[in-house]
Amino acid sequence: MEKEKSGDKREMYRQRLICLGRTALIVLAASLVSLYLNWSGVMKENILMVLLIGVLLTGAFTSGYEYGVIGAVASVLIFNFFFTVPVHTFAIMNPDDVVLMAFFLAAAFISSGMTARFRRQAAIAGENERTARKMSEMSERFINVTGEEQIIALGVYYIRENTGYEASVRLTGDETANHTNDRREIVIFPIGGIMHQTGELRIWTKDRGISAEHEIFIRAVAGQMGIALDREKIYSEQEKTRLQVEREHLKSSMLRSISHDFRTPLTGIIGDCDLILQKRVTDEREKDGLVKDIREQSMWLTRTMENILSMTKIESGADFISRKEEVLEDLVYEAERHVSGLKDSRKFEQTMPEEVLTADVDARLMVQVLVNLLDNAVKNTAEGGSIWLRVYYRNGRAYFVVEDNGRGIEPGQEQAIFGEFVSLSGQGPDQKHGMGLGLAICRQVIEAHGGEIWAENRAEGGARFTFWLNAADAAGAGDQK
Repeated sequence: MEKEKSGDKREMYRQRLICLGRTALIVLAASLVSLYLNWSGVMKENILMVLLIGVLLTGAFTSGYEYGVIGAVASVLIFNFFFTVPVHTFAIMNPDDVVLMAFFLAAAFISSGMTARFRRQAAIAGENERTARKMSEMSERFINVTGEEQIIALGVYYIRENTGYEASVRLTGDETANHTNDRREIVIFPIGGIMHQTGELRIWTKDRGISAEHEIFIRAVAGQMGIALDREKIYSEQEKTRLQVEREHLKSSMLRSISHDFRTPLTGIIGDCDLILQKRVTDEREKDGLVKDIREQSMWLTRTMENILSMTKIESGADFISRKEEVLEDLVYEAERHVSGLKDSRKFEQTMPEEVLTADVDARLMVQVLVNLLDNAVKNTAEGGSIWLRVYYRNGRAYFVVEDNGRGIEPGQEQAIFGEFVSLSGQGPDQKHGMGLGLAICRQVIEAHGGEIWAENRAEGGARFTFWLNAADAAGAGDQK
C-alpha cells in the first residue's frame, strides 16, 4: 500500500512539472510575439491582448486554475518590465498602466477560472460517457450470462477491471464463504433481489477507502448481479417445475401403457387357460398350440416387466451394472432362446466370428439388449420375413448387427426411436403395441458399458441396429481386420 501511495505522489509531481513547463513555454512564446509586435510599432494595449491570449492558452493546455493565475502574474510582470515607462524596470509612472494591468489581471483570472471550470465539466462529461458505456456493456453481458458461478465471476471481473479492488460474493444462506476478522479492510454492499436480498458484495479496500465514483459503479454492479441471480433462480425453479410436470406425465403415460399393454396378453392367457380347464379343446395339437401361446404371452410379459424394472433402476441413478468377464457367444445363444417367433416363424441367420470373444459386461443386461433388438426385429417383419444377427471383431471392439427386411424406420426417426415411450408398432399378426422402453434401455445399457448404438435403414429395405462393446480375443490372436 505504501508503494502505491508513493507511486501516486510521483505521478502527481510529474503532472505538475509538465503543466508548469507548458505554462512557461506559452508565456515565453507570448512574450516573444509581444516584443516583435512592439518592435514593429504596435501599441502596448494590443500587446496586452497577445499576453491575454497566452493566459487563455495556458488554461486550455494545463489542468487547474493555479497555472492560469501563474501565467497571468508572469505576463503582467513581463508587460511592466518591457512595455511600460520606464522600461526594463518594475516601476510604473503612468496611472493608466496600473489600471490597464489591473483589468488585465481581472480578465485573466476570470478567463482562467472559466477555462478550468469548462475543463472540469468536459472531464466529468467524458467520464460520465465512459461510465455509461461501461454500464451498457455490463448490462448486456449480464443479460447473456447464465449460471450462478458465471454471474459472480463476471461481477468480480468488472469491479477489478474498473476500480482496481478485489471483491467476493457471499450469497444468502451460504455458510462456506470466506470471512475476515478485520472489518476495516472490507466494505459490504447488498445484492438486492426482487423480493429479498440475494447476498452481499464484499470489496477489499486495504484501508484505501472508496471514492464516490467507484461506489456508484460498484452499486450498479451489485444491482446487475442481483437481477441476474434472481433471473437464474426463477429459471431454475421453472426448470424444476417443468421437469416435475414431465416426470408426472411420463408416469401417467407409463401407467396407461402398462394397463393397455398388459391387458391384451393377460386376456389371451386367461382365455387359453379357460379353454384348457373347461376341456373344450380335446385335440392334443390344439392344446399344444394353446400352451405355446400361453408361454409366448408370459414371456412377453416377463420381458416387459424386466424392461420396466431396468428403466426404473436407470432413472433412479443407482449403479445398475454388475460387470463380469463373459463369453459373448454364450450371451447371443441365451438371447435367442428368449425371443418367441424368431426361428419358427422367421428366417433367422446368425454369423459369429472365429475368435472366442470375451468382454467385461453385465450378462443379464446384455442379454436383455439382444432380446429387445431381436424382438423388435420380429415385431417389425411379417411372418416368414428374414432376420440376421452378425457379430464381428475389429480393433478391440465387438460389433453386433441386427438386421431385418421389414418395414424399416420412418425417415428422420433414427435417433428419436431410442427415447422413452417411443414405440414403432408392428404390422404382422404376431405384433404387440409395446411400451417403447426396449430401445431406450438398449441405449442406456450400451452407453453405460462404454459403447455406442445406432440405427439406420437398409438400402435393400428393412432396419439395421448396430452397437459395439470393448472386447478381447480370449486366445490373444489379435484384431480381425
